[in-house]
Amino acid sequence: MAADKQPKGQKRVWSILRPLLLRGEPNTKIVKGTVTSCRNNYGCIEGCVVFSHTDVIGPLPLQPGDKVLAFVEEDPLTRNLRATEVCVLCVFPEDDRPRDPFSKIHDLSACVSHVKKNIIHLADEYYFYLDSISKGFMPYKGDWLDVEYSAQQKSSKIIIHSLKATKWRYLEEVCVTSIQKRHGVLNHTIFFTFDSLKCPMGYTPLVGHVVNVVVVQSIRPNYNWRAVFMMPVNT
Repeated sequence: MAADKQPKGQKRVWSILRPLLLRGEPNTKIVKGTVTSCRNNYGCIEGCVVFSHTDVIGPLPLQPGDKVLAFVEEDPLTRNLRATEVCVLCVFPEDDRPRDPFSKIHDLSACVSHVKKNIIHLADEYYFYLDSISKGFMPYKGDWLDVEYSAQQKSSKIIIHSLKATKWRYLEEVCVTSIQKRHGVLNHTIFFTFDSLKCPMGYTPLVGHVVNVVVVQSIRPNYNWRAVFMMPVNT
């Protein structure tokens, strides 16, 4: 039917935004873009996707130029685009200056865009090698990190001087609600992966187990926290 056809202008908008379709959500798409304007309580991504500051996950306030990942809904009648959730990918603090006249160390808050073998990529702009950081905390795709770094001239490779999760929590007595292959969920709201989960020697979590966990802020569809350490509750 003609009413179901998308206007040519709207097709060009989606082409510019380079969307990735979300399975099971026909009117929702994931868009990676740049904040183009900000007002008191709302802003705009790529000049066409409106968002509210209450939908932002990550540091506020956002500024034009910040890179974000947005879950965008398209109104089937008006074709207007609105972000229901905005995940900040990369923010440079306003006071990102050398600590002294001879220092080249800077601060950066960024989201891990992907991990390939032993290389960690931040916001698709910077990368560093996994063996250059402490073995205590292993970043995973979607993790929000605070890092101190120095840059190599004319290179996107950075040298990490310190790294930590931007936000973390310790939770007691949460329940393992599902496990599928290498991934699982706690209390239906916190995800974990066996590839980066630390547990006491000899312990493997199973559905129904009650555990204490350390979680870090991590961005992915339907979840904002990732469990990095898990210990069974003694019964």
